[in-house]
Amino acid sequence: MKKPIFQALMTGLIFVAAYYAFQVVQGMYLTYTHVVPGLAGQYASAVPLPKKISFGAGSSPAWRVVEFSGLMLLGIIVYYTGRTVRRKKSK
Repeated sequence: MKKPIFQALMTGLIFVAAYYAFQVVQGMYLTYTHVVPGLAGQYASAVPLPKKISFGAGSSPAWRVVEFSGLMLLGIIVYYTGRTVRRKKSK
């Protein structure tokens, strides 16, 4: 009984890790492909930028919990669906 639950949780964690890895790789790709060379030299008399900066989307911690839980649930559903389909095929 404990082994399928552990495997389902591991599948959920794999979904979460893959989702966040994709987000990181996509961000790196967008950063590298949209760099504009020589931009600093074009604006010698520009207004100074604000000191406070923010990276990424500012979301509430509650949204992160919902996102993580949803991805875990999706992984668990995929695991148990695949397990059920494999059992039906083998019969």
